[in-house]
Amino acid sequence: MALALGHEDLNDHVELRHDPMLAVLAGKLKARRHKKCAALAGKSALNRLELSRPQPSRYHKISHDAAAIEALFVDLFLGALAAPPEEIVLDLDTTDDPLHGNQEGRFFHDYYGNYYYLPLSGSLGQDHN
Repeated sequence: MALALGHEDLNDHVELRHDPMLAVLAGKLKARRHKKCAALAGKSALNRLELSRPQPSRYHKISHDAAAIEALFVDLFLGALAAPPEEIVLDLDTTDDPLHGNQEGRFFHDYYGNYYYLPLSGSLGQDHN
């Protein structure tokens, strides 16, 4: 959820693990172990998951099922529709957003000779032909 909200840096989760709205979205509003424990995973646990392997080992005990994660997004999307469409069209575009400072995440666009953000946006449509 945090990634979908634009918090790609694991350091953000130091604070986000205490966010009640993210806890509601994750279905974990209450912490299970201790009263002072946050309900959501912090940067260390998320880092272990990010660096995990499909099969647990002695040093990588957290594992994941990549196919199940990919299928989850498709299932959630299709579950939100009244009926599955015959065709889905994904339109992915970038937008050159000029900057006037030294913001993190900027890049130099040589053609325009300026610094820009280059956010990727997507839209979903169905072919009505």
